[in-house]
Amino acid sequence: MALLDRDRRIFATSDWEVMQRAHNKASLMLDRCPKTHPRCNALARTVMALFDSGVHNADELAALAANRELGHLAIQGYFHKPFAFKPSLPKNDSTIRH
Repeated sequence: MALLDRDRRIFATSDWEVMQRAHNKASLMLDRCPKTHPRCNALARTVMALFDSGVHNADELAALAANRELGHLAIQGYFHKPFAFKPSLPKNDSTIRH
């Protein structure tokens, strides 16, 4: 398969880290291996496209990408309740008491 121009995008290292976390989390949400599942590359492209559209939160990226993948599965007759986006608290905020 020839690479498309959108597959040749250049991202910063920190951007790749966010997208990798999102891809891993979306794969976990879908209960599949992020490296060996037949649609892992399609999921990665979805994460990249969503990131490119302005979504830079890994949790939100994961939920959106997983839900988009559910749409693909629904076309094939497999249905699942959509995943909700639950932002994670920053590590230092979880221990603050008022």
